[in-house]
Amino acid sequence: MLYSEFGMRYFGHSENYWVDFIMRLKDMRSRTTGVGSEIGVTVMELGNGKRRKPNILVTGTPGTGKTTVCTALAEVTQLRHINVGELVKEKNLHDGWDDELDCYVINEDLVCDELEDAMEEGGNIVDYHGCDFFPERWFDCVVVLQTNNTILYDRLSRRGYKDSKLSNNIECEIFQVLLEEAKESYSEDKVMPMKSDDIDDINRNVATLTDWVRNWPLPSQS
Repeated sequence: MLYSEFGMRYFGHSENYWVDFIMRLKDMRSRTTGVGSEIGVTVMELGNGKRRKPNILVTGTPGTGKTTVCTALAEVTQLRHINVGELVKEKNLHDGWDDELDCYVINEDLVCDELEDAMEEGGNIVDYHGCDFFPERWFDCVVVLQTNNTILYDRLSRRGYKDSKLSNNIECEIFQVLLEEAKESYSEDKVMPMKSDDIDDINRNVATLTDWVRNWPLPSQS
């Protein structure tokens, strides 16, 4: 699905709005990679001595805008977007279909084996609604997107979520399950909660993360 189509489906606004948004992303990318930002690019390429570019995990309850943020951020930074849900289906990294949960039963060991080389190389934006089974060493930043419960309910309803699948995800957001999971699985300085209610939040989050990538590694990591 094209990014503009994805945005219209889940966040509203006209096609012209999203075309303009994409043009602004491309302008941001040119400023990130152009002559005027040579210092930022050099810092990113030096990395932390183990990889040349950072790895970012973007997690959150389904419907919080993970894929939208990841797609936009990849467009600006030229990092690689890895949608774990799509990868699981494409590579058969699962143990079959769960009728009750209406999803594939992910095989975490197979997923980690599949991603190991790419994560060691660096330069990845990993997009998934879980985070506790990934090795902590993989990620330099863990973003947890958070959405107002009413807004999230509407988004998931538009996706066709019903009954227990809908209520379970809303409860997950109410009790901040993914944020707690991230805090328990990664060092506190890596975890970055971000509000994700509307397109203004998306813009702000992408800009913040773009700046983070440009200035990576942090002084404590260099």
